[in-house]
Amino acid sequence: MNKTVIIYKSSTGFAEKYAGWLSEELQCDIKSFENRNDIDFSDYETVIYGGGIYAGSINGITWFKSKLPELQGKKVIVYATGAMPPDAPETKETIAKNLTETEAAQVEFFYFHSGLSYEKMGFKHKLMMKMFCKILKKSNPETYQVLRASFDHTSREDLKPLIDYVGLE
Repeated sequence: MNKTVIIYKSSTGFAEKYAGWLSEELQCDIKSFENRNDIDFSDYETVIYGGGIYAGSINGITWFKSKLPELQGKKVIVYATGAMPPDAPETKETIAKNLTETEAAQVEFFYFHSGLSYEKMGFKHKLMMKMFCKILKKSNPETYQVLRASFDHTSREDLKPLIDYVGLE
């Protein structure tokens, strides 16, 4: 059996929700970012890292990328959750911005449409989003409509490609 661990960093709950679903589907270990230093990567064949996208960066990705040298020879997966639809140009730009070409060669990447939870955001992120929405209202009304209020587009079905990649049905 493929020994797998999922590490996630979640500020508003979406990356955590997907990590929980994945852990159930894959019957594997799950660790929050806060417990990342307790992980012995030599115990695992597959390492999955997940984080929400904030201001164009995947939450906690810098730490995870620093671990890539010790993950050589393992199946390495990164997933990101975000408010924008998977086919949005901003989504593709964010993905490209977070992994260099070399890192992307070692990592299989998945994006899961999640949502926005203004209620769970910290003050700083909430303020940034409100200012961003104010700009979008005039410059990009379509995107403004998507981001102006909280929503949840999480779907367990979206996990199928990642689960298939890990090698389980």
